[in-house]
Amino acid sequence: MQGPNVILILLGQIAIILGISRLMGMLFARFRQPQVVGEMVAGIMLGPSLFGWMSAWAAAQGWIGFDWAASVFPKESIPNLYILSQVGVIFFLFLIGLELDPKLIRNRGHAVVVISHVSIVAPFLLGAALTLYLYPRLFNNAPQMRFAAVALFMGAAMSITAFPVLARILTERNLHKTKVGAVAITCAAVDDVSAWCMLAFVVAVARAEALDGAMLTAAMSVSYTHLTLPTNREV
Repeated sequence: MQGPNVILILLGQIAIILGISRLMGMLFARFRQPQVVGEMVAGIMLGPSLFGWMSAWAAAQGWIGFDWAASVFPKESIPNLYILSQVGVIFFLFLIGLELDPKLIRNRGHAVVVISHVSIVAPFLLGAALTLYLYPRLFNNAPQMRFAAVALFMGAAMSITAFPVLARILTERNLHKTKVGAVAITCAAVDDVSAWCMLAFVVAVARAEALDGAMLTAAMSVSYTHLTLPTNREV
């Protein structure tokens, strides 16, 4: 795809995504659920799990002459959608940061650090413990998948917070301007930094030769967090 064709396909995809997301968001709002949950369901509907499967099945049955999903979302256009989505998330989180009042988390620096890390440690330990049951049953390629690497991956996967989703729910409920909302957003931000450090160690264990690089990444992340996060006197 080249030239104006790329722009037309991208605009069409944006229109479809926004339309379905808006409808599903309104539907979930009627059930007093966050609209972002409906928007995530819309993403599943438009992905290969539903739309792609139904389109391929209908084409195989001869009901339609071509694969609609492959026509609406061709593989060549996926990188463009991915880049656009990342830019949207960046701008959204930037606006959340602009509206966050530091006064709401004043004298709560210690609580933020404790809450954020407890919310990581507990799911991490539970996820790692779950590996004891899943490892011999699901990970059939055991010689190449060491137990330590699998346990760390399961723990990391269970302990990561979806920061943009949390921020969206809080802004939708207009809670990001309250003390509880501000503390929740700050805890999620600390969780994200800790998650990157944890991910570096997980990759290091999976690829033993990258241990030095992982430790350097974690050390730099911790140093950056220590220098940029407000202290208890400032928060």
